[in-house]
Amino acid sequence: MTDSPSLFSRQRVLEDLRALGFRFQEKRGQNFLFDSNLLEALVRDSGIEAGDRVLEVGPGAGTLTRVLLDLECQVTSVEIDPLLCKYLRERFDPPQFRLIEGDVLETKNRLSSRVLADLDPSEGQRRGFHLVANLPYSIAGPLVAMLVAEREDLQSIGVLVQREMAQRWVASAGTREFGTTSVLLALTGSGKISRSVPAAAFVPAPRVESSFFTWTRDCDRAPLPAGLVKLVRHCFQFRRKTLGKILRQQLSPEDPWWHQEGVETSIRPDQMTPKQWASLALRFDSESV
Repeated sequence: MTDSPSLFSRQRVLEDLRALGFRFQEKRGQNFLFDSNLLEALVRDSGIEAGDRVLEVGPGAGTLTRVLLDLECQVTSVEIDPLLCKYLRERFDPPQFRLIEGDVLETKNRLSSRVLADLDPSEGQRRGFHLVANLPYSIAGPLVAMLVAEREDLQSIGVLVQREMAQRWVASAGTREFGTTSVLLALTGSGKISRSVPAAAFVPAPRVESSFFTWTRDCDRAPLPAGLVKLVRHCFQFRRKTLGKILRQQLSPEDPWWHQEGVETSIRPDQMTPKQWASLALRFDSESV
């Protein structure tokens, strides 16, 4: 059971948070949504259903959390701010709601061990989970990339992020926005931007516009090649160079792979399609077998 929606009105929430001594911190991306119609629309866009297991990162004051719980989802929220954690514990009850106090990222390249342990289903829980959140902008990129690459049980994503970030995630090969996460998302499922959210919708208003990005995993696709993430990240560090130069010590210009895939050595990393990246990773994996 959750508290009545009136407890999550903008005025009531801000008063209660001030009483706890809470102050917004820009570095933590603390920008809250209070519009119930918008919150419900975002949850609808995400496509989740009653009983689904949901990972929510950065719940803030719990306004989205309430909508997820009202849908009867099993929600694990990860919050780094101790005052917000105190506030959330006072308003939501187990077992449908679980709160992990801390950073979702152990390092910039590693997910929190506590979060990873929680994602594994216990007896009676559904296998698989969904990421639904108003994500702090500073961690959105690495978090989504790691979850998509490392957790095959991540079934879908529905997240509010900076508009430019969402545009990178749906970018096509040959565009300047195209990058590592674009490749990972395209190889594992289908994503889109479902709606734009203006800065004025948040409290306090951020300095950027936001978009709601949704993605659904295609379970019929082959798993990502083992070395794909490392390969793509390495090459995109030198995105202005040609692939032939970047890989000159690993792949000679005479290697059959270039001809088989119809790829010129003069191609740049952002011109390679996701399927070509997967093929290249498999080419390198074949050498280590």
